[in-house]
Amino acid sequence: MARIPLEERRRLLVAATLAVIQRDGIAGATARRIVQEADMPLGALHYAFDSVDHLLTAAADEVTASERLVAEEGLASAGDASLRDAIHAGLDRYIDLLEERPGHELAFLELMLHASRARLGSPAGPGRYEESYRLVAALLAQAATAAGATWQRPVGELARHTVTVLDGITTTWLADHDTAAARATARFHADALAALATTPDPS
Repeated sequence: MARIPLEERRRLLVAATLAVIQRDGIAGATARRIVQEADMPLGALHYAFDSVDHLLTAAADEVTASERLVAEEGLASAGDASLRDAIHAGLDRYIDLLEERPGHELAFLELMLHASRARLGSPAGPGRYEESYRLVAALLAQAATAAGATWQRPVGELARHTVTVLDGITTTWLADHDTAAARATARFHADALAALATTPDPS
């Protein structure tokens, strides 16, 4: 068998991890099941990642990265739209992704809960959502720049609100598959965010 490059091995193990969690839940994401899913020997996991926990972190990051890409596509498709419409386009594209790959989003939620369990009783500090906050803050800054707008609240604060709303959209959609309701929530949040920005007077 040809030797698999390290980055490709990592990619395959991350994909296998998400597939196992979708099928068996986080409790089923053992090293043995993951390598079986990836059709690799057990030693391949420890060669590519320091531990199973590091692999789970990489799997969560992979879902976050795919969400960022679709949000960027939504913003790009908005063109010269208003800030509100650009934000709505990004949120709408996320809902498209949720419909297309619900198992990935469910796996992401399980990974976040798994990471949160380890923090029970810990003082306030950076958690696994920090990367999501950072990415959403960058997207909101990008949207404001494109629209010639200025946020009146710290963009990090708005990013946290947005991640919270996205989690709510995800969990409720996974429960009822009511896409129209999910898109209505996205419009509501886009309106709320746009109200917190100012744009230059066209005159």
